Amino acid sequence: MSRYYPAYLDIKDRLCVVIGAGNVAEGKVQQLLGAGAQVRIISPKSTELIKDLAGSGQVELIEKDYSSGDLDGAFIAIAATDNTNINRQIRDEASAEKVLLNVVDVTDLCDFIAPSIIERGPVTVAISTSGKSPALARKLRESLESENCNCMPWADAAYLLAEVRSEVKESISPSPELWQKALDDQLLDLIKSGDFSSAKSKLLTSLSDGQLEGK
Repeated sequence: MSRYYPAYLDIKDRLCVVIGAGNVAEGKVQQLLGAGAQVRIISPKSTELIKDLAGSGQVELIEKDYSSGDLDGAFIAIAATDNTNINRQIRDEASAEKVLLNVVDVTDLCDFIAPSIIERGPVTVAISTSGKSPALARKLRESLESENCNCMPWADAAYLLAEVRSEVKESISPSPELWQKALDDQLLDLIKSGDFSSAKSKLLTSLSDGQLEGK
């Protein structure tokens, strides 16, 4: 079993500090912004993208080298530097201030690691090899995203399933097993074709009929 506990963090409006502003940091910053975080970047040099984000007010950019105290008030921190000494200083401060830390590509200094992710609508699939092989995580992600895989098309049904779940929750309250039986290939075909009206009708019928059969 992995020593990491899988979890999704709500970082909306929370301060997240990124040390470093190179190409690797760009991706980290964009993911944090996508999750609604308040992002502060500490770095004497930065990419044009990060400068643009700072210029438009989307991030706070402090153009200086890291120093103790830079993690003050942070919920999480990401060290995106290639300097071992600085990374260890950041690790020490994060431990003292109880700030969750990710040091890019240095798992032994991390409190958490960033998985390879697939996002489709409200559905997020996270893939981790516990830091053993980023290449394998990417391979698995690309396999799930391929046209030959029928997993991700189900993500397009997320809002439909939430709507149906809300409608039937108080009336028939279908079991988890009945839900799984109702999510069949015919329903998926309707979803993939974009016929959500027919998909909803079929799903409601399957759940209702299945509930009656079970009584």
